[in-house]
Amino acid sequence: MRGSILPLLQKQLRDKTSAFAEQDKTTQNSFIGAIFLGILITISYIGYGLISITVTENSKYIALAQDNSLFKEPIFASRGIIFDSEGIPLVQNDKTFDLYYVQKYLSLEEIAILYPAIADELEEYKAEHTEETEDTITPRLIVHKVPKEIAIDVQAKRHEGLFVKSSYVRQYIQGPEFSHLLGYTGLVSDTDLKRDPSLFYNEVTGKSGIEVQYDKELRGIHGSRYIETNAFGEQSSEFQGYLVDPQHGSNITLTINATYQKVLFDKVKKYVDMHHAKGGSAVVLDVRSGAVKALVSYPSYDNNLFVGGISSKDYKTLLDNPQTPLLYRPISSQEPPGSTFKTLVASAALQSGSITRNTTFNAPGVIYLSGGQPFQDYRKRVHGTLDVRSALMVSSNIFFCRTIIEMGIEPFLGYAEKFGVGKQAGIDIPGEMKGRIPSPENKLWLAQNGAYWLDEIWYPEGDACNAAIGQGITLATPLQMASIASTIANGGTVYRPYLAQKVMKQNAEEVSHQPEVIESGFISPENLQTVRQGMRMGITEQRGIITSLRNTPFTVAAKTGTAEFGVKDKDGYLTAHAWIIGFFPYEDPQYAFAILLEGGSDSSRAAAVIREFLQDNEVKKRFEENK
Repeated sequence: MRGSILPLLQKQLRDKTSAFAEQDKTTQNSFIGAIFLGILITISYIGYGLISITVTENSKYIALAQDNSLFKEPIFASRGIIFDSEGIPLVQNDKTFDLYYVQKYLSLEEIAILYPAIADELEEYKAEHTEETEDTITPRLIVHKVPKEIAIDVQAKRHEGLFVKSSYVRQYIQGPEFSHLLGYTGLVSDTDLKRDPSLFYNEVTGKSGIEVQYDKELRGIHGSRYIETNAFGEQSSEFQGYLVDPQHGSNITLTINATYQKVLFDKVKKYVDMHHAKGGSAVVLDVRSGAVKALVSYPSYDNNLFVGGISSKDYKTLLDNPQTPLLYRPISSQEPPGSTFKTLVASAALQSGSITRNTTFNAPGVIYLSGGQPFQDYRKRVHGTLDVRSALMVSSNIFFCRTIIEMGIEPFLGYAEKFGVGKQAGIDIPGEMKGRIPSPENKLWLAQNGAYWLDEIWYPEGDACNAAIGQGITLATPLQMASIASTIANGGTVYRPYLAQKVMKQNAEEVSHQPEVIESGFISPENLQTVRQGMRMGITEQRGIITSLRNTPFTVAAKTGTAEFGVKDKDGYLTAHAWIIGFFPYEDPQYAFAILLEGGSDSSRAAAVIREFLQDNEVKKRFEENK
């Protein structure tokens, strides 16, 4: 019984197991089918979405994709700092905001309507970027140093195509005493880009003074990065792997001493204002190298006004000022040098052999030239018999008239050219004028080109005598006259004047200026010693005319000049420029100077400027320290 039942139970178990297996297989197939169906539905949905995006909204997304732009953007280096000779910083870089726009989305006119406070800056930008460009999607820097309240508003409102970036702004911290010298920075213009192709469109660059002269050194080495901008022109992403860091601009140390500059500026200002002169300038040179210790121009201006773009109102005020405050007088004012020019005539005549230190001429107050033209000393003063030293002491016109007639104009001009008359001294700052040498060729050219008061002929005596006393067609800058004084003081070497003492590069390499000799040996030390004696006698001797410089902390040798121009007064004399040139200490010359008060009248006023400068306690202290 049991043996028959067991096979049956085994069969039933196999049948049930087989049924369960079939059921599991059916269930599994159903489950897999369901998953497959779900995947198919999902793919179909995604496909439909892609078709919808591609077909239905194609133009919208293409437009947005086109508005995302990938380009290489420069990372501007921070600008180098400028120091005076004692390490005092003259500038600094302050944090600020710059305003950018994308031309495709917004015009400058629309921005001016949104923000009227920067309308002048936008007009200036427009005037400096007149050339058409097809690039309408690259962000353009339009206002450097945008007002903080406008920067905040732009960031908050997110106008399409208008945004701000953090930046730095040049700050000039030493006042108007340094404005002409340092110059200022501004946004790159089309003219700048043509002048220097290495500049970038959105860059800040030097515009005048030391800032433009040494712009390449000061601006450093720019870095770069690749960024993507969105439809607003704003940065949407950055590719860090391609980042190149910028290198800080080189620092520059000037030869200028800030104390000398400020004190001398104050003294020039005092006497210009006191005597209602048009303007004034002053130069102090190191006679041993040509290093410029002070280079003063008054009136001046605030160069911070130009950073970020000066307003039309402020610029018009400067242009309309009859004292021309934008003119850098020590290198750009060209005026007749008056009797200061006699030092050059004396040097040339001694060297040429036309006179010796013992040659004498009588100065009776007035003489008559061969054509019957009278030529006189100041107020027809009778000086009697003079040699070259005493003639410099009393500043006799007649002595130097006779001297140049004896020498002849052509030999004199050769020496004048070597001294640097009629050509640029070559100082390392833009804007230097070359003056004018009193040659027959220059007189003829002037007579034929607008100087209707001149005859088209050179009078060998009359014109030569006018040249000998720094009148007629002679013109010189204060820098040229300071250079002449320096050459006389140092024994006959003409140095190129310079302002940049050293440049500290990014790798800590220091490049120092080496003095450059322009001319030397054309006047003997012995002849120059005779001229120096005459200049010293003008201060120390009883008949000397510069007695105000007798009691200064340093022994000074000098020559004044009263250069006439304009309208005659009741005594028949014209309005005059007040000049003085000289050097100190007399025994061991170290510094030469030139002072000019335009329309300052009596030369004693120019002498008062240098006297008060030398008497200043801070100046005395620094001269002693720098010997």
